[in-house]
Amino acid sequence: MPSRRLEERIRELCGHLVYESGPDWEKTVHELRLVIRQHARRLANVTAAATVGGKPDVFIERRGRTPVKYEIE
Repeated sequence: MPSRRLEERIRELCGHLVYESGPDWEKTVHELRLVIRQHARRLANVTAAATVGGKPDVFIERRGRTPVKYEIE
């Protein structure tokens, strides 16, 4: 799932938490924790690729950006 979609899902779940209670609240918190972990893993992978590989544009979102082509030297 692309980063923007994860961020949108996090915002959506946070909005639900305000109005839910009981078992529904606990279920939403659990799902929110999973999505936040997934987002954190994605950010860690992108950061590692940019730091170690020196190519921050290796992971390109499908929306809003054009792919960058690298030439092999």
